[in-house]
Amino acid sequence: MIDRRMFLASAGALAAAGAGAPASARQDPQSLETLVGRTLILGFLGDEPDAPGADQVEADLAEGRIGGVLFLRHNARTRDGVLGLARRFRAAAPQAWLSIDQEGGFVQRLTDEMGFTDIPKARELAAMGPIEARPIFAAAASELAEAGFNLNLAPVADLHQDGNAVIGRWDRAFGDAPAEVAAWCALFIEAMEAAGVACAIKHFPGHGRSSGDSHDGFVDLTETWSFEEVEPFARLIESDHAHLLMGGHLINRRLDPSGAPVTLSRPVLNGLLRRAMRYDGAVITDDLDMGAIRDHYSREEAITGSLAAGNDLLLISNSADADPDLPRRAVDWVGAAIERGDLTMDRLVDANARIDQLKSRLG
Repeated sequence: MIDRRMFLASAGALAAAGAGAPASARQDPQSLETLVGRTLILGFLGDEPDAPGADQVEADLAEGRIGGVLFLRHNARTRDGVLGLARRFRAAAPQAWLSIDQEGGFVQRLTDEMGFTDIPKARELAAMGPIEARPIFAAAASELAEAGFNLNLAPVADLHQDGNAVIGRWDRAFGDAPAEVAAWCALFIEAMEAAGVACAIKHFPGHGRSSGDSHDGFVDLTETWSFEEVEPFARLIESDHAHLLMGGHLINRRLDPSGAPVTLSRPVLNGLLRRAMRYDGAVITDDLDMGAIRDHYSREEAITGSLAAGNDLLLISNSADADPDLPRRAVDWVGAAIERGDLTMDRLVDANARIDQLKSRLG
């Protein structure tokens, strides 16, 4: 069991200290282009295999300019379309990440109308019980893998609260008790990983008691967040179910007095998560094109700041303001950040090592 007082004291001290300075750069045989490219998971425009946006993605995958693809709702409109796109991208880069939101309920891109297993809302699953839920999770995991996907942007480890605009409204949380939520997330993860699908547990350090939606703008948790909200993540780390965590675009001045969102916060991602909670797995951003980030930071600031803060994989939908040259620009931006001393090669090497570690879990 977690000692809350000890945890908070440790986390607070580390966060206030900024978790230490970045490590000095070291030489690495991989090129900057390779190191940066493997961290990028980009979205695209189109819902058919012959879409122009798919042409660019295929080329970027084949040349190693990106490490994976993000499928959003507008990319998954028909079964034939999404399966054809996945086949095309998988052929271009067999080891690339093909990622999609397949939580269940409102957030399920591969739907029953397209011939996939319907995953009930999280709260409905919790009411059903694990005996009935396990075969649903197993079927969904098998279908996801067979469709070509190896990264599910789920499950939700947030706590339910009535009135919450983004989690509670859609019953996306398994409950309001940390132990219950962690147990359900563990069942979900076990099913997915057994099929070779990695899971991004979200939204660290807890989005369930927020008063806003980070899709639209900044969400400040300073007055509403409590220790309970991080406990499901801590339990999953302790039970070795947490191998990829997604931070939210959330401000919590109790954890980072600067007011930086978690996505760009070294005190939270490195101080709280890695040092205080002893998490050694990979960290992925939520979509950097969401309003909370896009409205306040340039893409250059978002990409370099996310890597410097401790993220290993970067999700960028690249569809609202599509830039076909984004992978190349990202390399230039990261190179400039290294020259300025804002980022180090060590940080990129560490990110790539965690990506390799995650892939090795999936065989």
